Amino acid sequence: MRSVRSAPPLLFALAACSGGEPPAPTAEAPPAASTEVRFVAHDHAFEGPDTVSAGMTRLVLANEGRTWHHLQLIKLEDGMTVEDFQAALARMQPGTPPPSWLIEAGGVNPPEPGKEAATTLMLEPGRYAVVCFVDTPDRVPHVMRGMIAALTVVDSGRPSAPAPDSDLTVTLVDYGFSFSQEPTAGRHTVRVINSGPQAHEIALFKLLPGKTMEDMVTWARTYEGAAPMTAEGGVPGIEPGQEARFDVELTPGQWVALCFVPDEHDGAAHLAHGMAMPFLVS
Repeated sequence: MRSVRSAPPLLFALAACSGGEPPAPTAEAPPAASTEVRFVAHDHAFEGPDTVSAGMTRLVLANEGRTWHHLQLIKLEDGMTVEDFQAALARMQPGTPPPSWLIEAGGVNPPEPGKEAATTLMLEPGRYAVVCFVDTPDRVPHVMRGMIAALTVVDSGRPSAPAPDSDLTVTLVDYGFSFSQEPTAGRHTVRVINSGPQAHEIALFKLLPGKTMEDMVTWARTYEGAAPMTAEGGVPGIEPGQEARFDVELTPGQWVALCFVPDEHDGAAHLAHGMAMPFLVS
């Protein structure tokens, strides 16, 4: 490690008497440009890097599976490995509140098979598990089928790039969504802010023509037949005070924002507490 020490007073005196120009100040390192990191989701595995640089990152998920997949980042506590994390998940009882060590750090919510979705978020240095908690079509979370990977985020040593501009903001609270303005048709970069006291997400779905919220609820109980909606991305679980951005093409029709994060009090998905918001795009 190098240290920076003050120059001796005699050195300053000599410089002042020399008649030469004072040395130019050392230029600060320019901010790093935001980087793009790509992962591919298969049935049931991730393909992607195991080490990336910290900072503002555009995270792209390409779904090459036959069902929905998402990418949830979990910040691992010191000393915990991905294997430890997976073993701890296996010991958890269904319907119980998430443990305190499960720190949700964003990611990318599902695109349809054959499509991509993207978010932009600040990656902090540390070790992460890359996880898919989606449980279609048989209610077995994909992480329990081995859809988990390790990711190390290392300090780049440079200031991070700023967050990209957004034209729409959605705030997450217990238990709802608040848009800064009425969503309109077109391409949007959406800023997502968690202002609640626990982790939340926004998963966007578009209902198929002629389908209703009731159709979606009925299908979600059984997973029988074709889904009455398409998955359109979003931001998976982020902790209180965190934010991220995601890109979405809003086309005319009926849309729904959902949160499936387990509640810290009773373990039920926030959807069961009413965290579902239909909205019309025209």
